[in-house]
Amino acid sequence: MLRAMPAYDEARVRWLGDRQIRSDAAYVLYWMQSARRLDHNHALDYALTQATALRTPLVVYEGLRLDYPWASHRLHRFVLEGMQANRQAAEALGLTYWPWVESEPHQGRGLLARLAARAALVVTDDFPCFIVPRQTARLVSSTAAPVAAVDGNGVIPLGLLGPPVSAAAHLRPRIHRAFAEAWRHRAAARPRVSTAAARRVPPPFDLADLGDLDRLLARLPLDASVPPVADTPGGSAAAKRRLGRFIKRRLHGLAEHRSTPAALEHSHLSGLSPYLHFGHIGIEEVVARVLAATGPWTPARLRPDAVGRREGFFCTDADVNSFLDQAIVWRDLGLHWHRARQDDTARLDRALPAWALSTLARHAGDRREHVYDADQWETGATHDALWNAAQRELVVTGTIHAYLRMVWGKKVIEWSRTPAEAYATLVHLNNKYALDGRDPNSWTGILWCFGLFDRPWAPERPVLGAIRYLSSANTARKFQLGPYLDYVEALPRAGRGARPSQ
Repeated sequence: MLRAMPAYDEARVRWLGDRQIRSDAAYVLYWMQSARRLDHNHALDYALTQATALRTPLVVYEGLRLDYPWASHRLHRFVLEGMQANRQAAEALGLTYWPWVESEPHQGRGLLARLAARAALVVTDDFPCFIVPRQTARLVSSTAAPVAAVDGNGVIPLGLLGPPVSAAAHLRPRIHRAFAEAWRHRAAARPRVSTAAARRVPPPFDLADLGDLDRLLARLPLDASVPPVADTPGGSAAAKRRLGRFIKRRLHGLAEHRSTPAALEHSHLSGLSPYLHFGHIGIEEVVARVLAATGPWTPARLRPDAVGRREGFFCTDADVNSFLDQAIVWRDLGLHWHRARQDDTARLDRALPAWALSTLARHAGDRREHVYDADQWETGATHDALWNAAQRELVVTGTIHAYLRMVWGKKVIEWSRTPAEAYATLVHLNNKYALDGRDPNSWTGILWCFGLFDRPWAPERPVLGAIRYLSSANTARKFQLGPYLDYVEALPRAGRGARPSQ
């Protein structure tokens, strides 16, 4: 029999299918797909609760296949380093952890179904993007075990945020009103592992050898032209270190200087998006530690008079409020949109608001001042030195400064033959090179460049029409770009040699 949970926590759980819990099974299986960590994890907490109620061991299974879109040494290494960290954490907690790394294409086909066949139930992450929804649906269709998908994406369960919205201003008051209650139901900082859940289960396959990742990667048929980034290692420990450095060195001054282009260590950005994307750190931990930077914090410090406002709701510190509005409201906006419309990322005509489609159509025949092909985009061989620098930063470091990413996207629209071609280019470049690509906020960030979550802007311009205009020239007038351009020029040609920026 399943242990009852508070109604608020149940809002995170979706049961897929109508199969019954099996009391005579070997274990409860937690299939770790997107929350790839062993703390501050709602899905893990739920799996442990059910394993304890059933007096059954818990098995944590984390797999890494070869054939995901844009698979490369960069992305694989980041995930593998996270798996190393999870193996250590599991040992410390006394949990059974089964890492699987595919060494040949389709080698793991059917493995998950075989693991699920021995499970009382399968718990997994309810992530609304990339390959996760399809993978989960395939498991449901191939197993007799019940499957529970748990939403650990944000502080507030996505299902409690209401219908989709067209702008952050419409979602912000919903988040503010739900925040205090959600905070009382956040995931455990350290999972509670019962004696039953900690019982060891022998694996039915050879566990991945994670001792020498260089050797492991060299044997895998992956795209080696996108190398790992040495100064951005994967794993929960690396994520916590980066968060700590952000709070100590870069949080102060963020409200005023967040948009100023700079290398990460000289900017006011957190650099946490790769870790949030791969689930190596949870947003609840990020929020808790940032709020703690203002002193002892409880929901009593929330300001009801600021509900719905960008400034002032979480506390009186402008830097903390500015960061949390981005990390919670804007991040949840992308997640919330994808929950309802994940299939719409494939085509602009399904993703964009009517006004954006209309203005792009009206200007479809406009003369393009420049037009570039795929190789010129990828190698950063345009006429624009700032665009080329942003592209080089992406290729080498796996990220682009947040403000320049917007400029980068707008220019691809202007210098492509059609909006559809521009969209395909941006999705490819971002998802191939960015460590935080393939994420709900990657897609909605690109779509924002085309008008999603925005409004018409006057005057209308060639190609973009009424879509918000950004340019390298205006950026140069707004910021001193010399230090940023010098930083990019000094970047090595290969990612493994990139200088530390945590």
